[in-house]
Amino acid sequence: MRMQLALYSALIAVLLAGSVAEGGEFATAQEAKAMLYRAITELKADKRAAIDKFNHNEPRFRDRDLFVFCFNANDGTFTAHEAMVAHDVRRLRGADGEPFGEKIFASAREAQIRQITYVWPFPGSTHNAVKDAYVMRAGDQVCGVSAYRETAPAHAN
Repeated sequence: MRMQLALYSALIAVLLAGSVAEGGEFATAQEAKAMLYRAITELKADKRAAIDKFNHNEPRFRDRDLFVFCFNANDGTFTAHEAMVAHDVRRLRGADGEPFGEKIFASAREAQIRQITYVWPFPGSTHNAVKDAYVMRAGDQVCGVSAYRETAPAHAN
């Protein structure tokens, strides 16, 4: 367990060292993955406390458009999410109608980041944008962080 935590911590350091925060309005995929590794490390250390931190948007787990979500690996019920606790992840559909929640549920693996791409409304506009959810299973929980792949065009309202 200590070796796994040390490995996750080292990986976080590498990801953060390779990523200079651009200070942009939206975070990058690399920043999303780094947040996910922090969340998984926290979850493995103390699941109950970690989920509480995620649900209360502790600053280490909330940055611009990034936030941690988690759900029960057995039944898909969100345990951490800024707006959907107790909902079933499998019911999520993208702006294009694609059932990406089912993909998130089915693809999660222990100690391995999986990427699921979906279409979601871009904040503050009517434009739909591509997002990537990065998810990893840790015991009976699956956690993830999503990042926009593209920015809204200048004409989006």
